[in-house]
Amino acid sequence: MTDTARSIRSDISFALIVGGLVTLASLSQQGDGDQQMTASEKEYCEMTALFEQDGRNGFAEDDRIGWPDFHGNAASLCSPQVTHGQQLASR
Repeated sequence: MTDTARSIRSDISFALIVGGLVTLASLSQQGDGDQQMTASEKEYCEMTALFEQDGRNGFAEDDRIGWPDFHGNAASLCSPQVTHGQQLASR
């Protein structure tokens, strides 16, 4: 085998190894991303939970802590997660 052929074979092997590592890293991050919430989503869930709990405790909307469910997606976004607001409300 010539030096050029060895060099090409070495370059291809290196590219395949790097490509495989990048693919593995990408796949591992995709699996975690489905279950992780962003900081703003967590805050939204906590604040809507506090707002709902104050409503169950008889507070008028203007006197409640937290935020109403402005976007109407708190039930689907927050239900799999136990939020800090829900933990406070259960005490």
